[in-house]
Amino acid sequence: MTTMTTTPNKIVAISDPHLGQNGLDGLGQYSLLSTRVFNNRVSAFADAIDVFAAKKPYTLLVAGDFLDLSIAFAEEAFADLRELLVELPLPAELIYTIGNHDHHLWSLHSEDKRLLAPLRDGALPISGGMYQVTPRDGENFAILQPFVDGICGRGRVKVTVAYPSYERTIGNKLLYVTHGHLFGGLYTDLSDLLAPRLMGLPHDHVAATVNHPLIELIYWQLGEAGEGLGADGLVEEIYTDIQKGKLSKVKPIVERLVAQVLPHGVLWRVIGGLERRLVVDAVMAALAKELLSPSVAANASLDRHADLVSTRAGLSTWLRRTPFIRGRLETGDDTIVLYGHTHVRDDYQIPNTGVRSYNLGTWLVEPDHDFPSTGFLGIDEAGKADWIEVK
Repeated sequence: MTTMTTTPNKIVAISDPHLGQNGLDGLGQYSLLSTRVFNNRVSAFADAIDVFAAKKPYTLLVAGDFLDLSIAFAEEAFADLRELLVELPLPAELIYTIGNHDHHLWSLHSEDKRLLAPLRDGALPISGGMYQVTPRDGENFAILQPFVDGICGRGRVKVTVAYPSYERTIGNKLLYVTHGHLFGGLYTDLSDLLAPRLMGLPHDHVAATVNHPLIELIYWQLGEAGEGLGADGLVEEIYTDIQKGKLSKVKPIVERLVAQVLPHGVLWRVIGGLERRLVVDAVMAALAKELLSPSVAANASLDRHADLVSTRAGLSTWLRRTPFIRGRLETGDDTIVLYGHTHVRDDYQIPNTGVRSYNLGTWLVEPDHDFPSTGFLGIDEAGKADWIEVK
């Protein structure tokens, strides 16, 4: 049972705003929390927060993909964030749980924490691997805090970053937040494949660590190179194929290469070094030869477009493999789980447990998808949660 204590603010919880997407990228996608979108929901969102929080301090909690740094331009994403914070009632704190589309911020935060900040202070870099998960209640988001200070006033809004998950106590309940990409599709398969080779790490830490270079590859490096390589090309083809199980061409290649490159496993303290780089390079080179030339995958990935049954099953498996959550499942302790990623809102009580999960949906309008049902989950100081529509 966690003993963490926090300020008892009401919580406004959302996921997947994808700020920066404003319909100007040719994809026809746009965020309803961008003030540059003609039918945006920003004013309505601000009004709904005012009513819910009764003009008192509140916590704005985002379960990933707050900014879109893989499809939108970074400068537009941060411009949207600036305008959104100007329009909203001032939160007492902003809790930023990292998703796959804003994962590059986590890379920058980790590199700043391990390397740049110590150097600025005249100290040696911190050893032990570059990409370390945060404490369960997050840590100061040092690279974003000055940006928020410049908009809201110095020291008025505390900015916390968390990855792969965030946790706090509310009354007698535990609040557990994760974006959801690490228990869906490609990332799950790679976590399972490499978990036995990472010594001494719990499953959620394994997932966050081994998938870091892949997420960077898909959503930043190759995404920046344009269509045909990134999420719309070769990697999307890999993404779809690896989820075919026994029929997959990709999975046996990855398994064979991992066995060759890492026959004796990986020590987690050097996962950020040469061994990880060798794995990524070897796997991608082999896959590029094995698969067809880059093209948009014929079938949508099962990850982002999974049905509710598959999504709930993936969530339940993830929770049961995460040590401190598994204990709560077994004891029946009241737990609120928040996530997003699939862009489909859901409210689900995991059978025979005290765990109630909420997929917070999205604020992103996408072609060939239903118009999103926008709103937020309002959680009061006692842990009572209600969905509040924003129209």
